[in-house]
Amino acid sequence: MSVRFKQEVRIIDLPWQLVAVLRLAALWSLRSRIDVEINSIDDGAGVHMGGSLHGLSLAVDIDTVGDKNPDIELLAEFLRRSLDPQYDLVFEVTMCMWNGTRTGRRFSSGRRRRSWRLC
Repeated sequence: MSVRFKQEVRIIDLPWQLVAVLRLAALWSLRSRIDVEINSIDDGAGVHMGGSLHGLSLAVDIDTVGDKNPDIELLAEFLRRSLDPQYDLVFEVTMCMWNGTRTGRRFSSGRRRRSWRLC
């Protein structure tokens, strides 16, 4: 099993916060035998909401190959349990985003779509 990157994914920098997420996604993929897909890291301006850490290499959108909600939920739950409390989890697309100013974990469930958002 593996971590795959969509062709359009760009990485400007590789800080430890991003490496931590990618490492855990790879570990989950190996354990679960489900491929993980990286959809976005450093997109151009106007792609994400204002204040997004995309473009600073501190946010990553993650999905499972095939977009199966049960798989995505398992991945998101694993990342939520495994990552430092300074990462947020928001339900929509799996997006991991470092927030060095906060010390508690936040979980917000937005409307259900095909994937999770960890930010």
